[in-house]
Amino acid sequence: MDVFEAIRKRKAVRTYTDRPVPDDVLDRVLRAALQAPTGSGSQAWSLLVVRDEATRLQVADLVIAGGAKYFAEMRPRRDATPEEHEAECVAYAEKILPTYRIAPVWVMGLLVPRGNYPETMAEGGYVDDLLSVAFAMENLFVAARAEGLGTVPTSAFQRFEKDRLREIVGLPADVDPVLVTPLGYPESFPEGLPPALKRSYRGWKSLVHDDSWGNTRD
Repeated sequence: MDVFEAIRKRKAVRTYTDRPVPDDVLDRVLRAALQAPTGSGSQAWSLLVVRDEATRLQVADLVIAGGAKYFAEMRPRRDATPEEHEAECVAYAEKILPTYRIAPVWVMGLLVPRGNYPETMAEGGYVDDLLSVAFAMENLFVAARAEGLGTVPTSAFQRFEKDRLREIVGLPADVDPVLVTPLGYPESFPEGLPPALKRSYRGWKSLVHDDSWGNTRD
């Protein structure tokens, strides 16, 4: 699969099998991730790979529970009471994400401060490091798809319980688990856009402005 096909076919995978990921395949994906650009050459990142079964289950449970909280914030409550809405969102998370618990690998994209910027550039340096983690994880997502593996970029779900996530995998307080993904062979790869997105998704031509703002290709 060439890079353009891998980019085009990369989709958020939320249903996994327990088929193991071979070590050599996993290593290729990890090395591809770490070929990404890194601000000021600081490599203010690390990848934490979780394969231990008990630890994976704790991470999956945390992410699924975070998913329920995310859905509760993002989905309209309509006529339900807060308690009913919360219960509905827990049930929805359990309905669409249960195979996270059998995914054979979890990968965390970590921001690891390297003290690489002077105080006058600390804020902008943090943004650069954050972007660098995102670059690395996008490499990982695309390389995984080329290997027939599924991923799903997760940032909001674990946001509610970052300290608990740090505790599970032994992260220091200053290391930020920016992005987390299951990694494994999917039940199937999604095709096209979900119906809810089709109604509002912008085509690429509407997002390309030539020479000045507003001069889009559509």
